[in-house]
Amino acid sequence: MSQESIDLGVAAIEAWNRGDYEGWVHAFASNCELWPLRAQLEGNPYRGHAGLREFMRDVTDDWEGVRFSVEESRDKGDFIVARVRFRGRGRASRADIDVPIGVVSIVRAGKIVETHMYSDPAEAFAVAGLQP
Repeated sequence: MSQESIDLGVAAIEAWNRGDYEGWVHAFASNCELWPLRAQLEGNPYRGHAGLREFMRDVTDDWEGVRFSVEESRDKGDFIVARVRFRGRGRASRADIDVPIGVVSIVRAGKIVETHMYSDPAEAFAVAGLQP
């Protein structure tokens, strides 16, 4: 891993925040897996670029104004680990959310191949063998 891998993850989040969802998708390998919290509970990740587009639709159907901001990121071996702030407003509830999440990604050949999200950032760091 390198600073380039961390930069890729940050660029992907920045693309999402700009509403450039295709730019966000482009940061991922075509055979990627995305494991947000719900997918982990259900045991069903979003796979490939089509899966990423489905995730984007699911998120924007349920939430408006979704933004992610990286508060801390580190690399270790095969992993990029980040504390990220998730912000948005529920479409149905109109309730605002502003919570930290943990994100662990694997980058190979300049593309994100797998990402897992955690409700507790410390858990994400522990998965990679790091202290938050």
